[in-house]
Amino acid sequence: MQKFLTFFCVIFSFICCNHFFNAQQTKIDGLKSKNNKEKIQYYRSYLEANETKDFINNIKISTVAIELSSKEKDDFSKAIFLRLKGKSYYLSGKLDSANVYYFQSYTILEKQHLSLQTAKLCMDIGQLNRKLKNYSKSLVYYNKAFEMYKQMKNEEGLATVYNESGVVFEYMGNYDEAINRYKKSLEIQQKRNDLVGQGYALEFIGGVLILEKKFPLAEKYLLESLEIRKKTKDNFAIALNYNVLGNLYINQKKYNLAEHFFVLSNTIAKQSNYLDLEKQNLESLSQLYKLTGKYEQAYNMLEQSKRLNDSIFNINKLKQIEEISTQYETAKKDKEILANKSKLLKRNIAVFSLLGLLLLTFLLFRIRQHRQNAKHQKKLMLQQDLSAKAVIDAEDNERKRMANHLHDGVGQLLAATNLNLQVLEELKTDNNKFDKVMLKTQNILHEAMAEVRTLSHQIMPNTLMKNSLSVALKELIDKTNSPKLNINLSIEGLQEKLNDAIEIVMYRVIQECINNIIKHADASEITIKIQQNNQKISAEIIDNGKGFDVQKKNQQNNGGIGLENMKSRIEFLKGTYHLQSTIGQGTKVQILIPINHE
Repeated sequence: MQKFLTFFCVIFSFICCNHFFNAQQTKIDGLKSKNNKEKIQYYRSYLEANETKDFINNIKISTVAIELSSKEKDDFSKAIFLRLKGKSYYLSGKLDSANVYYFQSYTILEKQHLSLQTAKLCMDIGQLNRKLKNYSKSLVYYNKAFEMYKQMKNEEGLATVYNESGVVFEYMGNYDEAINRYKKSLEIQQKRNDLVGQGYALEFIGGVLILEKKFPLAEKYLLESLEIRKKTKDNFAIALNYNVLGNLYINQKKYNLAEHFFVLSNTIAKQSNYLDLEKQNLESLSQLYKLTGKYEQAYNMLEQSKRLNDSIFNINKLKQIEEISTQYETAKKDKEILANKSKLLKRNIAVFSLLGLLLLTFLLFRIRQHRQNAKHQKKLMLQQDLSAKAVIDAEDNERKRMANHLHDGVGQLLAATNLNLQVLEELKTDNNKFDKVMLKTQNILHEAMAEVRTLSHQIMPNTLMKNSLSVALKELIDKTNSPKLNINLSIEGLQEKLNDAIEIVMYRVIQECINNIIKHADASEITIKIQQNNQKISAEIIDNGKGFDVQKKNQQNNGGIGLENMKSRIEFLKGTYHLQSTIGQGTKVQILIPINHE
């Protein structure tokens, strides 16, 4: 009966979702008679109005809108749709996809410092980093958004920043600063008579008061927030409110009320496909049922939550499930002993069979994992051998080239100098000829010195010998910049001095990329971003040139000897090199080298 009900619910949900999407598709089909600009405007209005609803449908619509904006060469609208698509992925719990689309939008919008859309995107990136517990980076983007809203005199935006950044301080345990920011947001929203903003500020204040165990005051704020949200009929915000109320009552040990609000929140989360909130509700219900001795229900809630998570095997979660399962089985056995002792043996057999099956499954998984690790290690060693061989080959080629240079260039010049010196002995009585030969000899020596200097610069760039990598790169960019090619260089966290091998490889790769862009890309702009932390240094080189087919280029095996040599050196340093290009959409090169790669 339970399986039938589950199947019926799934079918019913699918029919409802399909009916909704068909209704939206009918509206979109009605746009066929309109021009592309009108369609773009419609898509934007629709997505902004439904930002927190039906994420799957929003992703589909924003995908169509992005393609249409690209076709119309409307970069600003494209950036907006990329942000909205990223927001839909974020709200549905797919943070990796959200990050990709936020970054694509940011590369377009970051040039428009006072754009409302740029400020909104900074808010979204701040929220994403907050979710990833990268609080310092989160505050950087919130502060950027705050400055933009301040210059635009946008009070709604300022209030939102106070709310969102307050959550960061709440997560860091600075409750006073969190409440201070929430109250500033509430003050602005009350002044603007913005019910939606007031609802969020009141809810956030209530959440901090729960952490401070000021439960009656927290309940007052949360119920006030809920009343406002019911007026605005914002189901998404109502679901969040129910979840926080559930946490309030579970802290007060009012388990019936807590269960009531978690179930209400979860019903809306399922309807809205808000997976992250659904997972939170299921985990909270599991904890609640565990506290009240309802181990079977606790087990079921945790199982449902587990299915929402990534499919990666997690030993800690297995232990949690086994713990609840064992508690459930133990409680059930105690009841059955009192009711019917004859059933105890069957129950024990079932429990031990289940544990044996779990143990067997775990052992099989460990064996398979061990085999995969061994295979991966073997593959890694082979790649390291190939990388080392490539570096050795590249160095051998470089030595041969330098030997030829010394022999054919410097060697011949020194030989000519030697001959002239021998002639000087014979001409010492003829001052005129002696001076001419002496001048010729000096010129040859100067030329030999220039050849040696050029060769030494090829081995180690002169600018790197004198300066740090950051200064050397700035000098390279200054020399290369021109009215036809604008190069933007961004450096973050770069130390004054790094390992010589890393500095040379980084400098040569960037130099080679710039040369290739000048020769082949027909680009007008290059963006170079260098970042370093304690573990790694990375570089990203992006141009707006004509691009190319990477797969076809690889098949032709003419990707450039210079870059191939650099790639080998990067891999030898345990780094990674990634080239991405599309015809008509420019090229992107990404490099990452660990600083302590030994």
